[in-house]
Parts: sequence; C-alpha cells; structure tokens
Amino acid sequence: MVEFRTVGRDDLEAVCALDVAPEQVGLVTPNVMTMAEAQFERGAVVRAMWRDGKPVGLLAMLRPSAYPAEQDIIIRRDLAYVWRLMVGKDFQGQGLGFLAMEEARRTTKEWGYPGMSLTVGSTPHSAIPFYEKCGFRLTGRKLWNDDNELEMIRWIED
Repeated sequence: MVEFRTVGRDDLEAVCALDVAPEQVGLVTPNVMTMAEAQFERGAVVRAMWRDGKPVGLLAMLRPSAYPAEQDIIIRRDLAYVWRLMVGKDFQGQGLGFLAMEEARRTTKEWGYPGMSLTVGSTPHSAIPFYEKCGFRLTGRKLWNDDNELEMIRWIED
C-alpha cells in the first residue's frame, strides 16, 4: 500500500536522498529543491509517497486560486497544477507514478477544479508517453520561455 503524506522534519533527509535514474537527471528536479522552493510558492502542497515505511517518491501540486488575482502567473488559473512528480530510481516501473497521478486527480477533485495541467520537457527520455498513458494530452502551449517545456492537460471525469 502506498501512502501520501506531508514531509515532516524527521522524514526530510530520507525523502531528499531519493535519486532518479541516470537518464532522468536534469529532467526531474531534486526533491531538496522542491522542498525549498515550496516555501515560496503560494498554494504549494508537497507530499512524499511512502511504501512499507520508506519514502519512494514525491508529488507536489499548486493550487492556482491561492495566488492573488492581480498576480501574473503562467500556469492556468482554472486547473490544478501538477508541479513535480518524482519516483525514486529503485522504485520505478512498479506503478507508483500512476498511483501518484491518481492522488493528483483526487486532490484536483477535492479542490474543485475540472482538470489538471502540468509541463513536461520534450527532450530525449521525456515523460510525455507516461503522462499520455495517464490521460494527459499536449496542448501545444510552451511555458517558462522554453521551447522544450510543453503544457499537458487532463480533464477530470466525475
């Protein structure tokens, strides 16, 4: 069974020690950076994935409604934003990414959004095929002033 929970002080070191596969380095932000940056992002929710008492990954989301209306944000205000997803290299290929996306779907529904968005690099070893299997579709929109960073959307069914 996989559990998603907020990272506590006692868990921080173990969660931040998780590494991705070598071909994913540079494509997935290290957990220590996600934990640090979350302190400065309004509406950030960061949860570690735990299995059998050990951290196996991290899911971070942003709630756009937490940002003031006058603040210019690049993410869509009408959708929950899957900010980061990381599954440790020793735990990949076990369905944990799919479980994380289901947790993201549950959170999106709880927050009252009709869908969720994310951005993904269009580089070698990209996660685009994974997200397509999770029901996301490319929109053609490029974000963060980066031609390789593409937006994907998944609408939530009732």
